Amino acid sequence: MLESTRRTPWRALIVALVAALLIPLMAAPQAQSASRFSDVPSSNQFSTHISWLAASGITTGYLDGTFRPKESISREAMAAFLYRMAGRPSVTLPSRSPFKDVSTKDQFYKEIVWLSKAGITTGYSDGTFRPKDDISREAMAAFIYRYEDRPSYSAPSRSPFKDVSTSAQFYKEITWLRSSGITTGYSDGTYQPKGDVTREAMAAFLYRLAKQSSGGSSGGGTTTPAPTIPSSFTVSGAGWGHGVGMSQYGALGMAEDGSNETQILEHYYSGTDVTTVNADEDIRVEVFGSYDDWWSSATVVVRSLGPDSTDDGQWVMRFYSDSGLTEKWTGKNNEKLHITRSGNSVTVERDDGEKATATKDISLQWEATSYYQSGSNEDVYVDIYKGNGASEIRATHGKYRHGKLLISAPEGRLIIANELKLNTEYLYGIAEMPSSWHGEALQAQAITARGYAMRAVDSGISRGCNCHLYDDTRSQNFTGWNKENEGTDAYYGKRWVAAVDATNSSGGANGEVVTYGGKIATTYYFSSSGGQTERSDDIWVSQPGYLKSVDDKWSLGEDNVNRAWTYSLSQSRAKSIFGLSDVVSIKVTSRTSGGSDAAAEKITATSSTGKTSSISGPDSIRSKLVGGKSPWIWSIKANY
Repeated sequence: MLESTRRTPWRALIVALVAALLIPLMAAPQAQSASRFSDVPSSNQFSTHISWLAASGITTGYLDGTFRPKESISREAMAAFLYRMAGRPSVTLPSRSPFKDVSTKDQFYKEIVWLSKAGITTGYSDGTFRPKDDISREAMAAFIYRYEDRPSYSAPSRSPFKDVSTSAQFYKEITWLRSSGITTGYSDGTYQPKGDVTREAMAAFLYRLAKQSSGGSSGGGTTTPAPTIPSSFTVSGAGWGHGVGMSQYGALGMAEDGSNETQILEHYYSGTDVTTVNADEDIRVEVFGSYDDWWSSATVVVRSLGPDSTDDGQWVMRFYSDSGLTEKWTGKNNEKLHITRSGNSVTVERDDGEKATATKDISLQWEATSYYQSGSNEDVYVDIYKGNGASEIRATHGKYRHGKLLISAPEGRLIIANELKLNTEYLYGIAEMPSSWHGEALQAQAITARGYAMRAVDSGISRGCNCHLYDDTRSQNFTGWNKENEGTDAYYGKRWVAAVDATNSSGGANGEVVTYGGKIATTYYFSSSGGQTERSDDIWVSQPGYLKSVDDKWSLGEDNVNRAWTYSLSQSRAKSIFGLSDVVSIKVTSRTSGGSDAAAEKITATSSTGKTSSISGPDSIRSKLVGGKSPWIWSIKANY
C-alpha cells in the first residue's frame, strides 16, 4: 500500500529555504563538466543535470568516483536529495525513530526524520518507511508535489498519460509534475507510475524543479541575465571546529542516549581501546607569554581568603642563574610582585621597592601545594595581571591553585609557565567542556585530555615557551582554579573534578587513555560537526588509522547553537579572499570523501567576467571564508 498525504505548516519554511538556495544556483545554469564522475561522460543525455546536482551539493556520488546513473534511486536516497536541496535545515532528532524499520543509527536517519516532519512523507500504514526500496515514479511525483507545499492545481478531466487513470491515487501529483515541465512522460504516451526512477532521471527532475522554483522556463532553455554584483553573501552551514576526532556535542548526545565514556570514545576513534596507564608525571603549561598576552611585563599576586594581617597565603620565590640559586624571597598574601624583562633576564620588584634579577629563571611556590607547605588546608591561588598590576587587568584567562610558576625569558620575551601534576591538578583545570554536561561525556573529555597531555609530555619541553603545551586552543584550554572552583560552592567545579577522578586510579597515579596498536592515540576533538566527523587526511595530511569519518548526528541536537548558522561575507571581503575584481557567485565545487554530510573541500568564486578562483582544503576554507566556524558549508546565497 502506498503512503498517505497530510499537510503541515512547516512547508512554508521549506519553500523559503528552497528559494534562497536555488535562485543563485539557477541564475546562470550553464552546464558544468560531468567529468568528476568517471561513469558520466559529457555525451550522457543527463550530463548537465548530473553536473548541476553535484555542484549544488545535492550529491557527492560514490567513494569510487562514480555516480551510477542507471541505478534506481532508493527512498532513503530520495529523502537525502530533497533534504540537501532544501539547504540542509536544522532538524531536532527524536531519540525514538518515527518508523519501525529506520534505526536512529541509520546513515540517513536525519534526512528521513526531516522528510516526515516536513509533511513530505508519513510512511506506510504499517509504520514502516521501507528506506531501501526503490522509489516509484508515482511516489516520486507525490514527494516533489508535497516538497513544493502542495501548490494549488486543478487536474485535467482527461489524463495526459494512457496508463494513469483520473481515479489513480496520485493522479493530481503526476499531472502537476507534467504541467510544471518536470516530466513529459515516455514517447509512447505512458508515465509508467509503478516503474523505478533512475539516478540520472532524478537529477533531471530536480534540475527542472529548481528551474521551476526559481522562475525559470519549464519548457527548455533559460535566459542568462546580465551579471549583477551582489553586495554580500550569506553562508549557511553547521558545526564548529576542524571536524577530526571526537565531537563534544556528539559525546553529549551519545551520553544522553545511554552510551558510556568507553562507547563514546571507541565510536569517535575507530578501532581504539580505552586503557589504564601510569600517568604520574608533571606537566608544564605556558599561561603567559605569547598569542594574545605577549608583553614584557606582568604582575603576580598570591591570594588567599584571609586578610592581609594574617599569615595566610605564604609563598617563596627563588631566583636562578646558570650556576644555581642566587636569591630567595618569602612573603604572604596580596603582595604584588612586579615582573619585567630585559633581554633574557627577568627582574622582580616588591611593593617596598626591593628588586632581584634572574639570568636563567625564577620559581614561585605557594602555600598548600605539593611544592610548599603541603599540609596547609588553605585555598591559595595566584593571579596574573598585565603590566604593573595597578588596574588589576587580568593577563591570563585563569587562576592557578596547584603546582608552581616558572618565570623566564628564553627567547627575548617574558614567559610564565605553570608546572603541576598532569593526572589530577592539570586535568582539574581543563576548561574544554561545560561542567553541567552529562557525566559520561565529561569522563570522555577527561580521557581525551589526559592522552593529549601525555603525548605532549613525551615530546619534551619546547624552548620557545619553556612548556610542554599552551593554555589555549593551540593545545588545550586550561583555566586552572577557575574551572575547579566553578559555581556556587564550586558546584560545577566539583562535577568536573569527579569526572576526572572517575577516570584515574591508584591515588591518581594511573589514568585511562585512548590507545591504538598499544600506543596512546592523538585524541583530537572539536565542538560539533555538520552530521559526521571528517578523516584526518581530508582535513590535514596524515591518517593514523583511527581518525576516520563517522556518524555524528548527535551534533545536530537542539542543545547545540551551532547546529545551523549563517555567516555574512561582504563583497569586498569576497574579492580579497578570492583575488578577483568582483564576485558574482560562490559555490561548493567539491566535498571530502566522508559521505552525505561531508565538509567542503573546494569552494569556487566566479567574477562578472567569468573568471574563477578557488579555495581548497577544509581547514583553509573555514579560516578564510567563515571566520573559523567550520567547513560544513551547505549553501552560499548572493544578496543584492
